[in-house]
Amino acid sequence: MKIHKWTKIALLGSIMGTCFTAGVYAQDLLERVDAYLRKDFHVVVDGKEVALTNPPLIYNNSSYLPVKELGEYLGAVVNWKESNKTIYVNSRIHAEQPEEGTDATYTEIVLQFPYAQMLEYLGGQYPVLVNATDRAYYRLKDLNRMGINTDGLRKAKEKYTGDLYVSEEELKTKWGQSPQITYTTEPVIITGEPDEMKRKALQNYVDGYRYYTINNTTYATTPIIIDALPEENTYEYLLNENGHFYKTTLHLTKTVDINDALGYTVGSSTMEDIQVTKPE
Repeated sequence: MKIHKWTKIALLGSIMGTCFTAGVYAQDLLERVDAYLRKDFHVVVDGKEVALTNPPLIYNNSSYLPVKELGEYLGAVVNWKESNKTIYVNSRIHAEQPEEGTDATYTEIVLQFPYAQMLEYLGGQYPVLVNATDRAYYRLKDLNRMGINTDGLRKAKEKYTGDLYVSEEELKTKWGQSPQITYTTEPVIITGEPDEMKRKALQNYVDGYRYYTINNTTYATTPIIIDALPEENTYEYLLNENGHFYKTTLHLTKTVDINDALGYTVGSSTMEDIQVTKPE
């Protein structure tokens, strides 16, 4: 989405306290100024008046607006990175990239060595599923969350899940900076679920079924990624069990303990066998 240039409008999120907690700066980097809050000012975005939680701030005849709040109206994602005191304003890409053409236009790949990782990109932290074959392929719906425009890039379709991917070579022509890997100690990466209580229940489920035995057969599970589905409390879990890939649908159920504390547990699950030709 194109962000319009506004005359004498400076978007400084650090000025408005509700935008970011910017930390404590060294005294010699601070400069005290006299400014005015103008609650009587109106802000119109693309012809529609918007009600900002924080009113414009006037300093030296220039208007200062909360960048994070205004960015939402302009269709931008705004991230703050404390370590380098940087505000990132990133154009928002559609949540779901439309599929282009027919299946015949896609390179076909299969799951060979899929792994999930957290990537830092333009100030944000994003979970991404990568499938390593002869090259690294990044799952398209994860790239969409990162705000990477993949228009014009060749897509690959995974044979068994139907998910679309883009190769790293193609992505290097599009991303604004090289993503950096950030590490997590959680047993599995979860996408699309911000509720910490639900995330904990899913993590506990994964931990509880890493190793188990049925009828003298031992099963070893390597978790890959859990994706929240549109239906509430429903998730798709991709895993490798005894060298074989499976998709499992998980359903969370609310629980209440003896102290009336609310919690969640995995109440049911169904497993789908993904028959994959193993690499030679």
